Amino acid sequence: MAQGLTGSLLALALLSAGCSPTEPAGQAPPSQQMEGFTMTRTSGGEKVWELSSPRARLRLEGGAVIEKPEIRFFSKGVHATTANADSGVVEAGSNDVRLEGSVVIVAIKEKTRLSTDRLDYSSKDERFRTEDVVLIERPDARVRGRGLVADAALSDITIREQETLLR
Repeated sequence: MAQGLTGSLLALALLSAGCSPTEPAGQAPPSQQMEGFTMTRTSGGEKVWELSSPRARLRLEGGAVIEKPEIRFFSKGVHATTANADSGVVEAGSNDVRLEGSVVIVAIKEKTRLSTDRLDYSSKDERFRTEDVVLIERPDARVRGRGLVADAALSDITIREQETLLR
């Protein structure tokens, strides 16, 4: 009987130790680190975008913090646009993406290059948005402004507070 009680007390002590907090107060809970992170979003069987990052930290509350992300956007199965940034966040559930730091998007067909410091992508309506300063460069013009809404192919762009420089 004593051996059974000792075993039960040992199991109870181990269980309670596993339930006690191990992180100091105020620090983020641990997460999983991944090397060579890739993620693909599809709709109706067609690829909408494909994200790759050399490193990602999966958050316990969902989503991932990504380093040096590259996102390739597709239109009717054809690669249309590529976005790069210093870092980003992919939200779980919505698959919305926030890109931050030296954000550059290049649209192949439109021959357009967009630069900004921060850009949000909504998977629901497949649009980019920012309130930051943007620079859009095309072969025949440069447009600078603050605030933007654009489709993923950069064929439909609305810029607030814009200044156009013709070449």
